[in-house]
Amino acid sequence: MIRKLAPEELEAILASLDRERHLLYYSYLTFRKPRTTHYGQFTDQGELLGVLAFLEGLPFYAFSVFPVQPSFDFPAVLALMKKELRLPDEAIGSFIVHEEDMADLCGQIAFAKPPEKLLLMKHIHHQMLPAADPRVQRLGPPHFERIEALMKTIGTMAFSTEELQYPFYGVMDNKRLAAAGGYHIYGRDYVELGNIGTDPAFRRQGMGKMVCAQLTRAGAAFSPNVYLNVFEENEAAIRLYRSIGYETVAIQHIIQFFMPADSHK
Repeated sequence: MIRKLAPEELEAILASLDRERHLLYYSYLTFRKPRTTHYGQFTDQGELLGVLAFLEGLPFYAFSVFPVQPSFDFPAVLALMKKELRLPDEAIGSFIVHEEDMADLCGQIAFAKPPEKLLLMKHIHHQMLPAADPRVQRLGPPHFERIEALMKTIGTMAFSTEELQYPFYGVMDNKRLAAAGGYHIYGRDYVELGNIGTDPAFRRQGMGKMVCAQLTRAGAAFSPNVYLNVFEENEAAIRLYRSIGYETVAIQHIIQFFMPADSHK
């Protein structure tokens, strides 16, 4: 049986969830909950096999998967969600999954591109943060247009304008925004850095490190749990994050997949 989950079922899942193994789905159950729809698959005896959730409001089709049992039928749940949520035929969806869950899912997915490894890193060594740099400033509404322009220039994957409600920090060069960064999630439970980038004209000047350090410092003052995601192939960024006190706490995969066409059309 596949059906939409009730609020009390979501609360029960949240109470048992391993946040670092399922950080994306954790966010769908907490900070992003108002914009998400969750469908669960159950056995005839009522045992939960897994959940697929959809998040509205991003510039791509954003899902999160929470596989509980190896028999979770991802295509079946996706097909029902696509129909009931009126998602388009053969669009490309995306989700992040822990590497330990990949084996049971990979044979069920129509990949739009090969999976990419994504490291979840957590700030552990606070003593490694460099001293605050006065060139890094808190950005406000007068900077929002510049932030959006920079995010477009650097091709940030998951930036949404609603994230401007969270703090942003950056380095200005006269009236030009040279580097900036913010948060995907900003709460007492945890913060997740994101939307970090430097204008190509200002790279190799250490601005990215300055902004990351300030984001980490401000995030740690707000929550004891500070995270970020980085592609495994981005060795320079990983070295930077390690140099200011981050360690890898989970290995994940980012999946892009084709949603099925409606066979009844």
